[in-house]
Amino acid sequence: MQNDALERGNAILEACRSLRERQMQNRLELQRKAAASAKPLYVLKSKKQLELRLQ
Repeated sequence: MQNDALERGNAILEACRSLRERQMQNRLELQRKAAASAKPLYVLKSKKQLELRLQ
């Protein structure tokens, strides 16, 4: 009976560890995607205001 409780406790700990690892992998993937999409598409060489001419 005590062995059952220990096995159940170990199973719960293992499930928690695997969940934590999956969460960490998801977090790293989201950070990687955010860093990739946060890069600017252009770099301003001067402080002049940009003007977009519409046709």
